[in-house]
Amino acid sequence: MKKRFTLVLIISSLLLAACSRNTYKSEQKDLSMLIKRLTKKGSDDKVLADIRSIYEPALLRTQQNLNNYQYDAPPQKWDKIIGEMQNMQRMYDIINTNQYAVRMIKPVNYYRTILATKDSAASDYYVYGMQYFEREGRNNSRQAFEAFDKTLSYVPNFKDAQQKKQEAFNRSIIYVLINQIQYDGFGFNNNWNWNNYNNRDQMLQNQIINDLGGRNNRNIPALYFNEWDLRRENRAPDLVVDLVWRNSQFDQPRDRSRNYNRSKQIETGRDTANRPIYQTVTATVFVTERYLEANADMNLIVTDAKNRTQLDWQVIPASFRTSVEFATFSGDRRALDENDLRLINRSQNQPMPNREDVFQEMMRNIYNDMLNRIQRVTNW
Repeated sequence: MKKRFTLVLIISSLLLAACSRNTYKSEQKDLSMLIKRLTKKGSDDKVLADIRSIYEPALLRTQQNLNNYQYDAPPQKWDKIIGEMQNMQRMYDIINTNQYAVRMIKPVNYYRTILATKDSAASDYYVYGMQYFEREGRNNSRQAFEAFDKTLSYVPNFKDAQQKKQEAFNRSIIYVLINQIQYDGFGFNNNWNWNNYNNRDQMLQNQIINDLGGRNNRNIPALYFNEWDLRRENRAPDLVVDLVWRNSQFDQPRDRSRNYNRSKQIETGRDTANRPIYQTVTATVFVTERYLEANADMNLIVTDAKNRTQLDWQVIPASFRTSVEFATFSGDRRALDENDLRLINRSQNQPMPNREDVFQEMMRNIYNDMLNRIQRVTNW
């Protein structure tokens, strides 16, 4: 019950914050429009009253919110406090473009207060970060990293926050083994050029590692290796990522037929008055669509290498479809158009993709999604 109550409070807080941001944006937009109108007119009591009806309630609301936020737990309270002040500062900046409005409204300039509050926020976030920095564990390092990042967002170059932030990041770096792609339950036979495709899979494995950043990745605290490179590093992996194709459905090419009729009037001669004589010619076109469909699931399995527990298992559906068309006809060829002739002249023995090509295309279709999922699950 306590957890549910806490969750309700968090959701309510987020909704209120979102509503507050939308309210300020709407008020700032209206205020900007009124100030432009006032600038054109020079002075206008009605416009001035409209400006006052927006600014004064917003200022009162901000002052009440600032008083309430003072009782929230640090350091997170500073995000709300500074956010409120910055919203009102934007209103001040809008009004400040018109000196007549400044004299009449007397808006509050929060600039210096914001600077002082940012110092307090940076200090509290630094202390908060140090609490986690002094503890072991990747999650604690993440909390420290994010707190120091907040510190620097409020006061750049605050103490040694940049150094501590980098140290927290470096402590969190894990070594991730990306295994070569596997095939489960595909029933391979002699028609499957396994050795050739195995080489392609090795190339694809290296491409995945390189696109994730490999050993030079700096975006997230994870470095990616294949088994041989890890051995050269004399390192054991922290996480192991297995990529396994399962539930393959690879049908033989199938044919689907349709037909349609063509008719055309053609000139066959001239009469005694030299007028053209027309004849209607007809033909029937028989079209064959040869299509190939395939489906499979890419299973992305992440295992903790140290305690051999499975951390994550995601399934990414993949599919492939291709088709070719060719045709024959009966009747008078003169009734056909260019598209009909193109289909008729096309070979009926056009090669269809083999299983190797199909898996390559399916991998291409899911590749970016797969990379993003690997990054998310190996990130903090």
